Amino acid sequence: METLKTPISSPNPRVPAFSAAYRLPPVAFSALLATLFYLSGIRRSIVDRNFDLMGLHQPPFFRWKLAFHLFQDAFSLFLSRAAPNPRLSQRSQAHLATLRRGPSLLLAAHFHNWEAQASVLTRLGVPLLGAARPLAAPWAERLLRALRARHSVPVVHEAVPRRALRHLRAGGCFGFLWDQHSPASLKGNPEPGTFFGRPVSLNPLPLVLLENESCPVYFGIWLPGGELRLVPLGARLHEPFDESARARLERRYHRVLEVLVRRHPQYWYGFLHARFKTLGAYRGHREQVTGDREHKTQNTEQEPPVQ
Repeated sequence: METLKTPISSPNPRVPAFSAAYRLPPVAFSALLATLFYLSGIRRSIVDRNFDLMGLHQPPFFRWKLAFHLFQDAFSLFLSRAAPNPRLSQRSQAHLATLRRGPSLLLAAHFHNWEAQASVLTRLGVPLLGAARPLAAPWAERLLRALRARHSVPVVHEAVPRRALRHLRAGGCFGFLWDQHSPASLKGNPEPGTFFGRPVSLNPLPLVLLENESCPVYFGIWLPGGELRLVPLGARLHEPFDESARARLERRYHRVLEVLVRRHPQYWYGFLHARFKTLGAYRGHREQVTGDREHKTQNTEQEPPVQ
């Protein structure tokens, strides 16, 4: 394991960079907000339901720990001043060189500080372009866009498939969070996946890109200890990207994510999302079934069937 010797400073002296150790965020304020979040009961039913569906034991005060780390990660983006020194294994350094020199697809998750990971990769010379759905609250979306611009994280919100494919063909790296429920996968050609033995929807965008452009695929992880890890998920170089290749990519992605969730559950913020929405597993959530038809979950006491 090696640490990059040259600190990566912000190109703008007024723009704060990151601290890999996350020493600067106000811990007391994070603890206070986490306590308010825990006592309010926000997302309690979704977190509980996710643990049930995934067959995992929920540790005591888990929602408090989850919120505490989430607020710490958020404050690190706003307040950190020290330059990051991410640790990379020799193998991950070789993968980083691949991301720098040619087209590549970087699949990530709502794990730990994924926004910091994107910024660090950009500062390490990776020509990264990301995509995201706008947040529901306009003020939060404006704040997030300003934060990403300040930390040199380019993200597109419109005409995403065309712009992502153009970026790959120009030799860039396209990054995408692939661990969230996607209504797009339910329109036309569903892309089912399996997560902890349960069917989940997958956004078809990475698969569509690989059908049109040959490139290696990696899982990017910013581990709690300050290590930046790049896990190869496979490559589509010259062989056809057929159904078996699609299924293999999905299995490898979820296998890595399952290991992360089991080892560091308090850092996977996907617990706050209705990840298994297509099962009709969350009381009061609207589930899109086919086309424009929707139904609203009425009873979540009965275990949904696994298909």
